[in-house]
Amino acid sequence: MEQENFKRKVRFITYFGRVLHSVGSPAHTLEATMQELCRRFGLKGEIVSIPTAFFASFTDGDQEITKIHRAEPVGVNLGKLSQVDTISQEVISGQVSYEDGIAKLERVFQDNHSYGKRMRIACFLLSAIGFLVLFGGNWGDLLAVALVGILMGLLSLFRPLGVVAQLYEAIVAFVASLATYIMAKFVPSLNVPVIILSGLIIFMPGLNITIAISEIATHNLTSGTSRLVGGIMVTLKLTFGVFLGSKMASWFHVAPIDLDFGPIPPWVIAITLPLTALMSTVNFKALWSDWKWITMAGIFGYLSSRLGTHYLGPELGIFFGGACVGAGSNLFARILNKPSSLFHFPGIILLVPGSISYRSMSFLFEQDVMGGLNMAFLALSLAMSLVVGIFVGNIFVRPRSSL
Repeated sequence: MEQENFKRKVRFITYFGRVLHSVGSPAHTLEATMQELCRRFGLKGEIVSIPTAFFASFTDGDQEITKIHRAEPVGVNLGKLSQVDTISQEVISGQVSYEDGIAKLERVFQDNHSYGKRMRIACFLLSAIGFLVLFGGNWGDLLAVALVGILMGLLSLFRPLGVVAQLYEAIVAFVASLATYIMAKFVPSLNVPVIILSGLIIFMPGLNITIAISEIATHNLTSGTSRLVGGIMVTLKLTFGVFLGSKMASWFHVAPIDLDFGPIPPWVIAITLPLTALMSTVNFKALWSDWKWITMAGIFGYLSSRLGTHYLGPELGIFFGGACVGAGSNLFARILNKPSSLFHFPGIILLVPGSISYRSMSFLFEQDVMGGLNMAFLALSLAMSLVVGIFVGNIFVRPRSSL
């Protein structure tokens, strides 16, 4: 009976880790959460996580089992993460058996639910418009980025498989660049770099780079380094796609139209910021019932960083924003008994330095080595400042759990 009970616990913890890995949990979060489950079940566990796999060894007296799980890297899925957290609490409290818990986890793992096509296109459209307003531009830029956002949303519906999928980021960047440069030939007053950056913002690997820095900071060197290299490769593909699109657009010759657009007033941010934060619900595949918390998190993180930047400067401003989000997400988890990630990821998405890493690669493609290195160092310093801020926030308000 003891041996069978040991195997039942191992099966549940392993499947729990498998699903947790599939929702994009960072290495330190996955390892700590599985270790926490092992302690709750009276087992000794050794877990190692990397973006493409995790290894786990479980011991109970003389009994030992080793498990290996291989998986493809995926993005953050807050909807599944919330369901996994609920199932684990039910099993730990004894409300659900190990077998029923595994069955529930399996349903969550196999669930391919996503938002409808219209909502996904709206996500790209509103995110592009929202970030353009934050970056600064005129009304002509807003109309142009709306078209680019719709194109990006349509391309997201037809994501290819196989070898072509490896060039997906380069393809979307090429389309965004080509469309923007052609529009700029008709209307020369358009701010091309800002339009392209805003249109591609969802594809920027700023969150991955930030997670990579946090993994390295928590001594998960293998996972952090591989995730960081992956983020750099995505940035390279995006930059190459933009470069190729600009070269191809130079083949077109059209008569320019003399149009002058006024700047977008600052008060528009009050409209676009909540919409941009709300779109994190779709971007992170969260449950629609959590939209209000995710929107609140995005607004809170942005306002905190702006306040910190105003009084402390860019680097310390990002640090202050990260500390506020870190403490706020833990407070949110304690009050509502939900995973802190539901508040954490949407809260930092407007703070991550994805645009700066893209600009770094752009400088390098233009053979401005010093400009590229300066931007790269700035991106890393901002990411480190954000990560340290989050850790400080965790000190002020202790996490409810590792999730």
